[in-house]
This record gives sequence, structure tokens and C-alpha cells, in this order.
Amino acid sequence: MNDLPSAETGHNDALRKKIDAAIAARNLGRVSNNTRWDELINHFRLLTGWRPSYRSKSVTGHISAWDVEWFYHLPFPFASVEWFDIGLREGVPAKGRLLAPSTIDHTDEISNVVKQIGFEFEVRGDVLRIWGYMPKSYEGFPAA
Repeated sequence: MNDLPSAETGHNDALRKKIDAAIAARNLGRVSNNTRWDELINHFRLLTGWRPSYRSKSVTGHISAWDVEWFYHLPFPFASVEWFDIGLREGVPAKGRLLAPSTIDHTDEISNVVKQIGFEFEVRGDVLRIWGYMPKSYEGFPAA
């Protein structure tokens, strides 16, 4: 997996200055780092079959659409990630025309991985939010 992008991919001086300016203007404090983000990315890249959906918010204000591609579509560089949401439920197709589709809840599994890596996070509804910066932003997060 060494040829795949890592958390610091896309990092250059111009982007670093833009990120640092946004952090300073909003008085944000970093609570994550590239080592943790790379552990998270690699964990989900190694899964076979289902991978959770995710979205993120940049310190510059952009909120991404939900995605499920864990190899190239991630918000590189992760130094810009204010928060990162992970979907916790896997949709399972119905086993017949008259049966409703079901879901598999991956909350415990994903929470344990995120906790073991050492992220600051919270779970609400079917979303786990990892904070890259403090203070915590609950924008777009399900109600408690």
C-alpha cells in the first residue's frame, strides 16, 4: 500500500499557509496528526467487502459529500480536516421481494478502532465523528 496516498499527500507550502491562516483565524487547536489519520485510512483500506461511508469538513469551511472510496477520494492533506464523519451502518439487500432490507450496525467495531488509535470522537445516531481540531464543531452532526 506504499504507492497509495497518505494523510500528508498534497501538502505543500502554499496549502500549509492557507490551512495555518484558517486555523489561526478561527483559534482552532489540533487534536490529531498524520500518524493517527494514516492508521485509520490503512485500517479501512485493508477491509474486504464493505467499507463505511465518510465525509469531512475542512478548516476552510468546505463540507464534502458522502463517499465510500478509501484509496484516492479522501480529503488530502488531512492537516486540513476539522472533522471526519464515518457512517456506522451497512445496508443489506432484502432477501426477497416481500422482506424489507436490513442493516448491520458496525458502531462497536468502528468505535473500538477509532478509540484504539487515540482519536477524540463521539457517536450520535448512525455517525461517528472524529475531530481533527478543537473546539468541537457539531455542524451537521445528528442531534443528541
